[in-house]
Amino acid sequence: RSQVAARVPEEIRRALADMAPQFSQLATDEEMLLEEQQELQQPSKSRFGRRVALLAGGLSACALLAVVAGSRSTRQGSSLDAAGALPVAMGVVGLDEQQEQTQTMHAPSMKSFIAHSKPYQGGRDAKLGDHEQGVIKINEDGVWNTYYLPGATTIDDGKTVEYRPPYRFYLMKEPTTDYSDASKFYKPRFVGKTFTVDMDFGKNGQSPASCGCNLNFYLVDMPVNLAGQDGDHYCDAQCFPGLGCCAEFDMNEGNADVQQITNHACTHNYNGHPDWQCHKWGEPELKSTAHEFSLGPGHTIDGSKMFTFSQEFKVVNGGLIVTTTMSQDGQSVAKSMGPNAELDAMMKTGSLEKGMAFVTGYWYASDMNWLDSDECGSGPEHCNQNPAYISNWRITTNSDSPYPSPSPSPAPAPLAGGKCCCQHCNDCHEEGSWCGASADNCGHCGGGVWC
Repeated sequence: RSQVAARVPEEIRRALADMAPQFSQLATDEEMLLEEQQELQQPSKSRFGRRVALLAGGLSACALLAVVAGSRSTRQGSSLDAAGALPVAMGVVGLDEQQEQTQTMHAPSMKSFIAHSKPYQGGRDAKLGDHEQGVIKINEDGVWNTYYLPGATTIDDGKTVEYRPPYRFYLMKEPTTDYSDASKFYKPRFVGKTFTVDMDFGKNGQSPASCGCNLNFYLVDMPVNLAGQDGDHYCDAQCFPGLGCCAEFDMNEGNADVQQITNHACTHNYNGHPDWQCHKWGEPELKSTAHEFSLGPGHTIDGSKMFTFSQEFKVVNGGLIVTTTMSQDGQSVAKSMGPNAELDAMMKTGSLEKGMAFVTGYWYASDMNWLDSDECGSGPEHCNQNPAYISNWRITTNSDSPYPSPSPSPAPAPLAGGKCCCQHCNDCHEEGSWCGASADNCGHCGGGVWC
C-alpha cells in the first residue's frame, strides 16, 4: 500500500485533501457495511455479503488515499492550487461528464444538501388539505395578499412561518405541489423594492437555533424541465447531479450565531474553473462578524432575540446594489454588495428583474462550518433542531424606484375574448386564474402568451 501511495500524483493528493469530508463519510459507511456483512448468516445471503465486503474494501482504499494526501477536514484548511481551485479533472465520484463539478471549501457539500433538505410533496394526487396549504400573508405596499408555502406550518393568521427541519418550501400563488408549472409560483420582482421580515431563533425563551442549523430564504431560476431526483424541478448554482443548474441568490442563511448573503450568478465564464456554469463559491458574499451578530448582549444584534431583517434592491447608474440591514432595540448593522459584474448578471440574465422562485427552509448538518466556523469552530456540529420563526413579511416599493409596485395587484377584468396560454393558443389557463385575468398578468407567467 505504501508503494501505491507513493506513486499518487501530487495534484491528486491535493484534490483528495480537499475531499476529506467525503472520505470521512465513506469510513463511516464502511463500518456500517461491515456490520451488515456480519449479520448476514444465512447461506442465501452469502452473495450479497461478498458484495458488501468488496465495497468495504474499496472504501478502505479510498480512505487510505485520503490519509496519504494529508487530509484536512475544515473549510479553512483546504489545499488548493495556485489558482485557488482543485485540478479541473478532479470531480466528485459518480458525476457524469455533463454534470462533473468541483467540491470547494466555500460551498456546502453535496451530501449535506441532498441528505438534509427535501421538498414537500403532499397533495400530488389530490388537493392539499387545509393543514397542508401553508397559507402566508405578505404585506405588499400596504395591502395584505395571500400566498402559499405548501407543507409549511403557519401561525398568527398566516403572518408567521414556524420552521423545523428538513423541508424546503416554495412560494406559490395557489395551494399546489405541482412544481413543474412556472405560472403557479409567485415570483416577486425585488429590483427597486425592499423585502423585510422579523426573525426569531429563540422564541418564548427557548434555546435558539444553534451551530450546525441553517434557516434560509433564497431565489432560484426554477422550475427547470428536469424533474430531478426529488421530482420538484429544482435547480440552483451548485449544479448538483440529479438537480437542475441555474442562478441562485441567497438572500439570507444562518442561525443564531451568523447571517450570510451570497450571490451565485451563472455567466459560464470563470477563469480557472472551465467546468463551472455558475459561481459555486459566490460573488459577492457578505457575512456578519461576531461583533455584529451572535448570541448574547455583547453583540450589536443578539441572535437569541427577535430582530428585523431588511434587504433593499436598488439600481444606481445601471448597477445593482443590495443593502441588508439587521436592526434590534435601536441598534442596526448594514451591509452592502455591489455594484459588481456578477451581481449585475444576476439582475439581468439571472432573472432577478423578471422574478425568480422564492425558496425557504431549515436544514442542518454536522459540517456546517463553511457557514458558522468563526463562531462555532471547525469541529463536527450538532444542530439542536429547535424551531425558528419568520414573521411580518413585507415587500415595499422604494421611493426612488422606476419599477412598478409588487404584483399581483387586484386583478383587472379580462379583455373581451382574451385568454392566457402557455406558448401557443391551444394550451390555456383556466378562466378566473390570476394569469388569465389580463394580458399584463399573462406576461409574468413563465412563457405565457395572450390569445
